[in-house]
Amino acid sequence: MDRPADTLKSTPSGPLHSVLRALLVRVDPAVFRLVVILLGVIAASTVGYMLIEGWDFWRSLYFTMITLTTVGYGDYDLSETGRRFTILVMIGGIGTASYAAGGLIQRTVSRGLNPEKRMLQRIKTMSDHYIVCGFGRMGQRVVRQLVAANAEFVVIDTDPKAVEQARELDMIALEGDATEDETLLAAGAERARGIAVLAMHDATNAMICLTARAICKDLAVVARAEDDSSVSKLMRAGATRVLSPSSHGADGIAQNLLRPEVARVLFGDGGVESALGFGEIEVTAASGIVNKTVREIGGGTPGIVFVASCAPGGAVSMRPDADRALAEGDVLIVAGTNAQIIELKRSLRLG
Repeated sequence: MDRPADTLKSTPSGPLHSVLRALLVRVDPAVFRLVVILLGVIAASTVGYMLIEGWDFWRSLYFTMITLTTVGYGDYDLSETGRRFTILVMIGGIGTASYAAGGLIQRTVSRGLNPEKRMLQRIKTMSDHYIVCGFGRMGQRVVRQLVAANAEFVVIDTDPKAVEQARELDMIALEGDATEDETLLAAGAERARGIAVLAMHDATNAMICLTARAICKDLAVVARAEDDSSVSKLMRAGATRVLSPSSHGADGIAQNLLRPEVARVLFGDGGVESALGFGEIEVTAASGIVNKTVREIGGGTPGIVFVASCAPGGAVSMRPDADRALAEGDVLIVAGTNAQIIELKRSLRLG
């Protein structure tokens, strides 16, 4: 894979999003159970002292903590029942608390020493995600777009430094050769929606395309071609689409020269967030928008422009009529900023 260049700055999603993500996605169930056990012992012991000795909450909690941590204490003038309860806390509580605390430390150390295992565990929960093979200049630009679109993805690269860089940015990244079945399967290729093939050499990209197509025939495979003569070869290797950085870069330069205002709208002066983006709205039975009109769907997001409607038979209707009812299998092409497209999908409960 090509080596990373500029440091990638992912788009922040806000503190609330980060907290929810940490709680709902990244918490290890075993760690959660150990924390519950530890807190349960503390809570039960505290309540026990409050009921038996008649102490207030803070004194009961303090006595519980110095007992469980074996720090020791002076004469608290415990009642006979309180002494018996303290024996139970020391025998059962200290053992249980020590087990929970030891488990937490062990798992914390294990997670730090084996990040690959942590990545694989996170990937097992993913589906309809994207795989980016290569975290070099182009790979980082692709990842920026995926972050802006709030999409889940896995990065694969053979360079340990590139993988470490991605992980430092809180991305799921695997070190491995994407031409091998095991690597793509570890990245969840059989459950993925699409894969970006961005190695430096066209021969490597062709092998990745062949491997990905063998794993999943329906996977969208978008490949990079360093040489324009390799485009047809990559298509034969299984790529759904092949893009040449040289030709597309030249197109962008020409666009800025000939139609600068169009280019400013398309690419944005302020980066990914201000650029014009395109999205797809798939009309399925589970989507809840069958028989709804374009006007009803777009009413809550006025900044969205409905560019086209693709019928199941392949017919494309440009600028679909606002009162047209949508049928199952239709695909709407919409335009707007990434934030607007995400908000539209969220309002339709599609993203």
